[in-house]
Amino acid sequence: MKRIVCFTVAFTCHIFLAVQAQNWYKGNLHTHSLWSDGDDYPEMIMDWYKASGYQFVGLSDHNVIQDIEKWVNVPHQPDRRRTFDRYLRTFGPDWVTYRKGPNDSLKVRLKKLDEYRSYFEEPGKFLIIKSEEVSTGYQGKPIHMNVTNVQNLIRPQPGNSVAEVMQNNIDLVMAQRRQTHQPMFPHINHPNFYYAIKAEDLMKLRYERFFEVFNGHHLVNNYGDSTHEGTESMWDKINLHFLQQGRPLLYGLGTDDSHNYYFFGPSFSNSGRAWVMVNAPELSPRALIESMEAGRFYATSGVTLKQLPQVGKSLVVRVKPESNVTYRIQFFGVRKGKQQAELLREVTDTTATYTLPDDVWFARAKIISSKSKYNPFMPGDVETAWTQPVAQTHVPLMLANVVPLPNAHAHNDYEQSRPLWDALDNGFTSVEADVHLINDTLYVAHNRPAFPNPASTLENLYLKPLAERIQQNKGQVMAGYDGPFYLMIDVKTDADSTYRALEKLLQRYQSLLATGKRSKNQKGDVLIVLSGNRSVSAATKMKSRYVLLDGRAMDLGKGYAPAVMPLISDAYDNQLSWRGKGDMPAGEFQKLKQLVERVHREGKKLRLWNSPEDPVVWAKLREAGVDFISTDQQELLRDFLLQRAQ
Repeated sequence: MKRIVCFTVAFTCHIFLAVQAQNWYKGNLHTHSLWSDGDDYPEMIMDWYKASGYQFVGLSDHNVIQDIEKWVNVPHQPDRRRTFDRYLRTFGPDWVTYRKGPNDSLKVRLKKLDEYRSYFEEPGKFLIIKSEEVSTGYQGKPIHMNVTNVQNLIRPQPGNSVAEVMQNNIDLVMAQRRQTHQPMFPHINHPNFYYAIKAEDLMKLRYERFFEVFNGHHLVNNYGDSTHEGTESMWDKINLHFLQQGRPLLYGLGTDDSHNYYFFGPSFSNSGRAWVMVNAPELSPRALIESMEAGRFYATSGVTLKQLPQVGKSLVVRVKPESNVTYRIQFFGVRKGKQQAELLREVTDTTATYTLPDDVWFARAKIISSKSKYNPFMPGDVETAWTQPVAQTHVPLMLANVVPLPNAHAHNDYEQSRPLWDALDNGFTSVEADVHLINDTLYVAHNRPAFPNPASTLENLYLKPLAERIQQNKGQVMAGYDGPFYLMIDVKTDADSTYRALEKLLQRYQSLLATGKRSKNQKGDVLIVLSGNRSVSAATKMKSRYVLLDGRAMDLGKGYAPAVMPLISDAYDNQLSWRGKGDMPAGEFQKLKQLVERVHREGKKLRLWNSPEDPVVWAKLREAGVDFISTDQQELLRDFLLQRAQ
């Protein structure tokens, strides 16, 4: 027993030291300049943030990216002329481009991001993240969302409700993320700005992981009023809903939403009112975004923490104290059977821990200091911090009357709003996950993760949930479906070592597999299919066949049995050039049918990846006999296949 305890302590210390060794980066993701409705030049703003100890900033002007030619008029008002004079004195006439005209008119050319970022950026010290505030509305209600690390301008989209407007714009961000393969995320800004967005609106959103629990703009009503709930109450209500649906938790940001840089006070939107502290392995857009999506950050208006608060199902709060300042650490959460959050525990100290009991859905911490906030959002504000919540794992209830779709394949399923659950709710019978082997563990991600995130392992994202759903569903992945369910694993790291790690992992899940020791009550098969960097020799020689192979067109005719290689996959562009415009050339259709016939003669199924996301193309693929239609747009393909079946 003593040896076990010692090992546990040593292991815990190792985790603690690893967390401590990570870098903390201070950043603001919501900032404005003269590119939209801010009152200063981008370089002056960046100069302030860098001098004030920030490591990254997203300059997020309304509906514009700083990559176009833009000149601004400088009005005659003394404050606007003084702003220009400061800019000219700071950066000099060789840098500042301006024109004087008749009647003392003055125009200034704004520098593009690519022109001034090298002036400020330093590896590991300061980073400017390309950003945009997508600003639109619905029936007079302002609806704004930021896009962090946007690559191309997002043009605001309308909709028929507050939620639909938000969703339409979020969908554009996610489409750009898939197309560019660049990390980026949207976040909902100041929901209580003119009380435009309610918690019920945010509950309807897919792909939304972040919102501003605290925004420093003077008109955003963070605390609500007698008839409107504050953002913290909204946050808890949304997360209870998300958790019960099997969605990832919504994380809370702190931003200053600065517009005003030379006038200060409660009627101005000033810098430094709130920010985020991100625990990331390096200062880069990818590392910061991956860390934030993993919840490795906290929001603050001044309180500093010593370490990452989340440790498994526990919140461990350790404040970096200031002299003559006291701290209250409050833990809020929702108990099972309840709908409202409550104060679960409060400690007046600089250190406190809260571990989730079985009867609490989730918990978050709020740290309130006795130190008055300089230039506060509201008079009387004190410096505060908000951790991200930790939650119980939860298998959502199955939807009734889901129609299984034997031809539906979820391409890069892990990028969906609810990995696996969205696919199952839409009737998909095949999902795909890219995996990377890191320190003997398989992690799911398109690109190699910046750090190992326990929530993103193949086991936690797919194998455990599948096991729980099969148990919940009396032996079936999907009610009323006895056919195979394909979990395709696209290997991105070394073939042989990744295969060995996968085989070792699958030994713990033999009861799921068609080739393993199945439960007597299990009616459907889970087939693990190896794709990408396939270890063909190892997979064909193994004694216990936990893994099958995803073949290529060149593998046809080589004698691989369907029991070893049940699928043949190829890139759409390798076979066809038609993109859905006009009629499909007869020669291409004939070529496709011949490939289908070759695959089917060997008792295998055919999948083409990266086909156009177009029902016109899908119709021709199915007409030719292609077995799996691969898509990122699950609802569109679901509706197409259901309509075709009818």
